[in-house]
Amino acid sequence: MEQTLLHFQKHNVSEKTLESLKEVMYKQDDFGVNKYGVALDHSHKYDWLKMLQEELADGLKYLQCEMERKEYIINLLKAGIRSDEPKTFIEIALDLLTQEGTGK
Repeated sequence: MEQTLLHFQKHNVSEKTLESLKEVMYKQDDFGVNKYGVALDHSHKYDWLKMLQEELADGLKYLQCEMERKEYIINLLKAGIRSDEPKTFIEIALDLLTQEGTGK
């Protein structure tokens, strides 16, 4: 029992990550088929490395934006702690934390 529990805890984050990635990958597959009319295939005449470079560049920009958002939210919450009326600060922080989608 103890060994099984330790094994579960040891791999819990990995399992959650794999499930989350699987969902995202399937969703992206569907998006690609809907947008381009075909599934991703190695025989397509794309420069896969160039595409990866472009995607990674976008990913790094997303990372920077998220880091800046985190810092902004922390500052909002700190200001809320110092305020006599923290509700507004908390509402703005919650709004930023619950953003979904692509922002379009």
